[in-house]
Formats: sequence, structure tokens, C-alpha cells
Amino acid sequence: MQAGDVKLGKVFANDHQSVIPIFQRPYVWDQERNWEPLWGDVRTAAEEVEAEAGQEGGAGPAKARTYFLGAVVVQERHRPPRRLGSSHIIDGQQRMTTLQVLFAAARAVAQELGAESVAGRFTSLLENRAETVHEAFPDDRYKVWPLPQDRNAFLWAVRRGEDQRAAPDPQHRLVRARLWFEQEVGDWVRGVEKPAQRLDDLYYTLQERMQLVEIVLDTGDDPQVIFEALNHRGVRLDAADLVKNLLFQTVDAQGQHHRAEQLLMQGWLPLDAEPWRGQVTTGRIKRALVDLLLAYWLTVHKREDVLVEHLFADFKTWLRGSGAQAADVILDIRHYADTYLRLRDLPMTSPTGRLLDRMQTMTATPWPVLLYLHATDAVPDEQRAIAARAIDSFLMRRAVCLLTSKDYNRLFVQVLADARQSDPSQAGDAVVRSLRGQTADARLWPDDTMFLEALLAPDLYRRSYRARLKALLVGLENHLRTPKTEVGPVLSSTDASLNIEHVLPQKWETHWPLTEDSDGDHEQRLKRRQDAVHQLGNLTLLTTKLNPSLSNQAWGRKKEELRSHSLMRLTTSSVLSVPEGLGAHWDGEAWAVTWDEDRVALRSLWLARAALHAWPLAGAGC
Repeated sequence: MQAGDVKLGKVFANDHQSVIPIFQRPYVWDQERNWEPLWGDVRTAAEEVEAEAGQEGGAGPAKARTYFLGAVVVQERHRPPRRLGSSHIIDGQQRMTTLQVLFAAARAVAQELGAESVAGRFTSLLENRAETVHEAFPDDRYKVWPLPQDRNAFLWAVRRGEDQRAAPDPQHRLVRARLWFEQEVGDWVRGVEKPAQRLDDLYYTLQERMQLVEIVLDTGDDPQVIFEALNHRGVRLDAADLVKNLLFQTVDAQGQHHRAEQLLMQGWLPLDAEPWRGQVTTGRIKRALVDLLLAYWLTVHKREDVLVEHLFADFKTWLRGSGAQAADVILDIRHYADTYLRLRDLPMTSPTGRLLDRMQTMTATPWPVLLYLHATDAVPDEQRAIAARAIDSFLMRRAVCLLTSKDYNRLFVQVLADARQSDPSQAGDAVVRSLRGQTADARLWPDDTMFLEALLAPDLYRRSYRARLKALLVGLENHLRTPKTEVGPVLSSTDASLNIEHVLPQKWETHWPLTEDSDGDHEQRLKRRQDAVHQLGNLTLLTTKLNPSLSNQAWGRKKEELRSHSLMRLTTSSVLSVPEGLGAHWDGEAWAVTWDEDRVALRSLWLARAALHAWPLAGAGC
């Protein structure tokens, strides 16, 4: 390895091509964070040069100031016959690419001003001499050769003046960079009496006053090690960037270089864009979605829990010990990525769609299991549905019973292993057996008695996590809908417009007083009232929040509000009318005359029975 300061002009002086290897991420620099600071430094240095040139006798400072543009790491590439010498840019590709766009913008301004000699000097920083480029390889004329996904935009951004074609993608960052730099350079040079001279000073500045630290790797140096070290020191990369780097380096090492560009464009490329590069929150930490995907994928293949914090180290160890072909790994990751997006878009009418909706309020740990089941073509749809219903029941029952979720990571790795060891045609049944076979308290699947006791607890509302209680009520609402119910969208547990409403209000004392009863025990009746407030049978959902003053009103007023605003089966079928099955014991008109502890208790039992059907122990039905 060799390292040293080098002037920018020397970097682009030779007939040589700097190639951005395909393991690098695409062009991501933007105006505020990158273009403006770079142009600010260049412009300041050029104005210093301009001031020096204007001094009498050419007197200037004893030592001219140079501006540091950062570091670039390069490694010489093998040179095939008739090709120009070239190097890989291991680090610094964003900076090198942006400088090329700046040179091209300055050349365009020079041509517009008729300063052809200055334009030619900028061309020397952009293109290799024609006589050194073999006619069979015309692309060798470019000093920098970009990634495939950036190529069309880059070639437009550094095009010659006679090329008047439209931009291939007006929103691409390289297209926007060219337009921005051309505007900035143009405005700056036109601000003086001799704009062509100012452009020439700009060229001199870029060539002589801008400086890089250039690190040249020997052919035996491992670029992956350098890449990782620079990642720790410089701008943070996602774990996915390091994984991508390692995979495409390994593609080359395994003799598959001829497939690399195809693997990038048809395999990895979508993972460098939205939604994969968007941030998602897990717990209290924001992570790139692609990092989560890779953690799930590696969990499936290692059959061990993989934390995002250790993703790259674990992936590197696995890849080097697995004997897998990197090309196959890239395509398999893409397959899992497509599967993830397909699952995320499943409707709530499917068992897996309902499970994923409720997982957003509980835990993400079953994701590797679901990805494996849906990415494996040999697993039938009915087995996937069996698994989803079982996991849904397991999670909901434990959530209602307030059982810990601390061991879920290891539990679902075990469930995954059991599913993978089974015949794929019976994978869903294997998931059920694995969950039913857990005996430790931290992994117990609550039976009907335990689930029923928790559902009927007098303090269900106060002791439950609100999001999970809401998921329970939403699940009950969807379960209670029948073919006779008016057509409407299946509700989501994460719908912010849905609110939990107490029918008998929490502040009941003013408008719901206990009546005097000389034969009754007032303390006992008071306790029954207080218990009833937070029972399952006193809770419903509203799509709009009642004004607190109305919510606390007496039953007659509140009943009219519910009739006016609620279309929920939770309300219409068991609060405003007698629950199905109780008609033989209750007159339909009498049920809604009042709302009291007896009705709350009966409705609690009715809803608890519905919950037993919605989340059965064996994962069947639903």
C-alpha cells in the first residue's frame, strides 16, 4: 500500500480510467450536504488564484494555499489486451464522480462563452486522448466509468457540447448535479469583466490548488479490509453496503466476474433504492429496511438469531464457512426481498396478512419463519395459512395473558428449525407442533382456561398495553363480521382513527350514579361498578373520538351518540342490541334500555367466546 498527497490535476493527468466497482453504492450526494460545500471550497480557492494573478509583478504568497478534498483509495485492475489501463475506486467514488460533473459543467459554460481553449483544457480532465483509446472499446475514453445504474445519467452529465439530447431521468442526482453546477459556475464567471479568464483561473485552481490523499493498494491487498476500515472512520454505511461489497468481491474471487453486472442489475439493484433504504423503527432504534431483511435472511440460513448490530460480522463468517456461491446468495436475497414485499402487501382477508398486521403491535420475531414458508415454493398455501393462524393465536393469547415476550427471538428460531426439518408439504403442521411442544413458562401457549381467565379479568383495560388491547378488539370486530354484514374494509390494528371507548365511562360518578338500595350492600355494588368499567364487555371501538363531555353523559344520551356514529359490529351486535344467542333470555328491546354491570358481564362472556374461536389453541379455524 502506498499513500501520499496528490494534486487533482495529476489524478486525471494520465490516459487512465478509474472504474467504480459494482459493489459500491450508487451516487447519493446531494446539493446541501455535498455540492454546495465542494463548490464553496473550489470557488474560494479560484478567487485566491484570481487575486494573485491580478497583483503587480505577479507577486503572490511565498507558499500558495491548497485545499484538501478528502481521500481516495484505488487499486490497479488487470489490463486485458487493447484496453486502457484502469483502477478500481475502492473508496471516494462519490467525490470523484462529482468532480467529473463539475468539470463537465465548467466545459459547457466555456463553450457557451466561446472560450474553446479553456473548454479543451477541461476536456483533458474528463476524457483520455483519442489516440490511446482502441476503436473496439470506445467507452475507455472516459476518465471515470460509473456504476450501471448511474451510467445513463452520468454519460448525459459529462456529455460534450454538441450532444443536445434530453436527460434520461430528470430526477437522477447526477442530472440534477450537472444542472446545478452549470448554473453556479455560469453565474460566478459572468460576475466579472473577463469571464473566460475567470474560467481559466478555475481550471488552474482545480488542477494545481485542489489536493487529495491518494491511497494505492497493491494487487495483493484485500480491498474488503480497506473498505471496512474506512467505513468505521468515515461516513457511516449501512450493514447492507458492507454485505454487498463482500458479495461482489466474492463473485470476482469465485471466477464469476462475467456475471457481476447482470447480478447487480437483475439481483441487487432494487435493494439500493426505496423502500429498502428507508428507515424503519424496531423498538426504539431506526434501521434501514434492507438491514432487517438481511438479518431475517441470515437467520433463516444460519438457524440462529441474527442481530442487526452484528449483521455484517455474522454474514462474513457464514459466507466464508458455508461454501456458498456468492452469485446464488445474491439471487436468493433478492428472492427473499420480493417475498417480503409480497407479504407486506397481503390483504387482511388472508391469515398471514392478519398476523402481520397484529405483529406490528407485538413483535417482529416471527418474520424469518414467515419468509421461509412463503419463499419456499414446495410449501402449500394451506400450510402457510395453518402456520399463520397458529402464530397469531400464540401471540394474541400470550399478549392478553400478559406473558413475557423476552424469549421470542430464540423461540421462533427453534420454530423455524422445526419447520425446515419437516417435509415442506407439512411445514405449517410442524409450526403448530413446535409451538404446542413448548413447556417453559416463557414459551407456553395458553390454553382455553388461561386465555378465558385473562379475557374476563376485571382490570383488563388498565393492565393491558393499549396497542395490543386495540389489536384484540380489532380482531374481534373483523371476526364478528359475517357475509350478511355491509361490505367494508377489513380493519387494521394500526389504524390511528380507531379508538377504544368505554361504554360505561371511566368517570361515571356524575351521570351514572348508583341508585340507593336499602337492601343492597353499597360497597359491594360500588366494587362491581368499578370492576365493570375496565372489563372486556364494557369496551368497544369507535372510528371517531367522542367529545369527552358526551362520552361521560348518561346512557340515554350516549346511546344515541353510538347509534349515530358507530357501524362497528362490536357495538351494534352486542351493545345496541342483544348479543346473538342471548335472545331467548332477553327481550330485544329491553337489552338497550340501560347499560349496567349485568350486561357488561354477559357481553364479556360473549366476546370471550368469540375470542376463543378467533384465536383457537391448535391454530385451526379462524
